[in-house]
Amino acid sequence: MNENIIINEEVIETTEKIATASSGKFFKVAAGIGLAALGSLITYKVVKMIVAKIKNNHQEIDEEPIPIDFEDDETE
Repeated sequence: MNENIIINEEVIETTEKIATASSGKFFKVAAGIGLAALGSLITYKVVKMIVAKIKNNHQEIDEEPIPIDFEDDETE
């Protein structure tokens, strides 16, 4: 009977250790996933802003009139 109590206590202690180790690992994985998601979101916003600036610059370049120099054409 005493052996069963000792074995049960060992099983309970081992189970508690496994639960503690598993929960610690779970939180590390969850934190890693959260940081990866946050990094992706920040990268997306920065890249989106850069692409918008580039598109805006290209539109401004396309809309600017081409200057024509008429002084060279006058040969009178």
